[in-house]
Amino acid sequence: MTPSSRPDRPRLRRTAGDRRAQLVQIGLELLPTTPVQELTIDEVARRAGISRSLLFHYFATKRDYYTAVTRAAADLLLEHLLPEPGTSTEQQITGMLDRYVGWVETFPQSHLAFVRGAAGGDPWVSDVYEDTRSRLLAVALTALDLPDDALRRQLVLAWFAFTEDLVGQWVLDPTMARAELVELLRAVLDRLLQVPPVARR
Repeated sequence: MTPSSRPDRPRLRRTAGDRRAQLVQIGLELLPTTPVQELTIDEVARRAGISRSLLFHYFATKRDYYTAVTRAAADLLLEHLLPEPGTSTEQQITGMLDRYVGWVETFPQSHLAFVRGAAGGDPWVSDVYEDTRSRLLAVALTALDLPDDALRRQLVLAWFAFTEDLVGQWVLDPTMARAELVELLRAVLDRLLQVPPVARR
């Protein structure tokens, strides 16, 4: 049998799960330069080698696709921020802050769109944002060895908001060295957590 007469090998078909994962991965690869809300479905389909209509076979709507990419990015962020086991509290928090700054430097426009989308009340962004903050809050309280009470949760969440805003501005206009930024954020957190518990009446 000559090579030209050999029957073609059957192509391996992607499962629906594999195809969805591929499409989400393409969205993630575009995030450094394109906020998720601005991803072009035609471009995603082109990179995947499929038609636009086939993409909507795996994601019923554009919003469903955007939500999947946003949730995948949030999961990657959380995994990226997790403190290394066996390190001191200081090393854990400083390391998390430094990695967060690096994340925003890599995805500045996507980070800004994520935070603004949640603040603007866009439901699909808000759901992912609130879930991400809740999970990150649990990580922070554990790393700081703090009790999970209402006061500490409020203080750490307020610090999250301050950190998001300051880091977002710093990436656009770095007015201090990166190490100084991390030190400042840690100092603000320490100061907040020095607030004595309010006596119950």
